[in-house]
Amino acid sequence: MTIIKDPVLEPFHISKDQHCYTVVETVTPDSKNLEKGSKGKIYEKPLGHYGQFSQALKRIAVAKTDLKEEYTSIMDYIKTYDQQVEIINELFDKVKL
Repeated sequence: MTIIKDPVLEPFHISKDQHCYTVVETVTPDSKNLEKGSKGKIYEKPLGHYGQFSQALKRIAVAKTDLKEEYTSIMDYIKTYDQQVEIINELFDKVKL
C-alpha cells in the first residue's frame, strides 16, 4: 500500500493499493465531545474508495469544503469549493513543470 500525504490535503490523505485510491480523514477528537478528563485518541476514518486518483482529489476538495459548519449562501459554498479545487490544481501544475 502507498500513502500519499501533502500539507495541502490535510487533514486528509490518500492511500493506494492495487485496486483503488482511498480518501482517509485524520480525526482529532474535539474536547467538547469527550468525557471530562479524557484526552481522546487521534484516529483515521476512510471517506470513500475511488478508481481514479482525480476522483479521490475531488472528494478531498468536497470534504475540505464541508469542514466549515455553515455557509450563508449557495454561492459562498461554491466559492469555497472552487478555492479548494484551485489549491489542489495549483499543486499539480507545479508538478507538471
